[in-house]
Amino acid sequence: MLDLPRLLYFQNKNTYSANQAEMRYRAIPGKQKAEDGSDQAVLTVEIWPGPWTIEYTDPALRQKQVYPLTEEGLQAARDWIRATWEADPDQWASAPSILDCEPWTEPPKEENEE
Repeated sequence: MLDLPRLLYFQNKNTYSANQAEMRYRAIPGKQKAEDGSDQAVLTVEIWPGPWTIEYTDPALRQKQVYPLTEEGLQAARDWIRATWEADPDQWASAPSILDCEPWTEPPKEENEE
């Protein structure tokens, strides 16, 4: 359906996640330091391809935008989600089956040889 809940949902510190075909997205409210040093309420929106959760998806395939936690910011987030879908609906319609691929895992850290 490519939508987000009302502003009050996020002002109450609720996280939202959904999908359209193989396009997964989530919105997380939080705080960020503004230029004047004060805390600003923001909404972080992330989009990634299926079939895995964001933690098991290659970071190179993830997209992220941060918006002010206002009606205008929420509308901009909705518009970005829809625009991402509309930019390439075929990409989101076809993703590998969870049975045909492995989840992404972080590469092992190299030990420093001294």
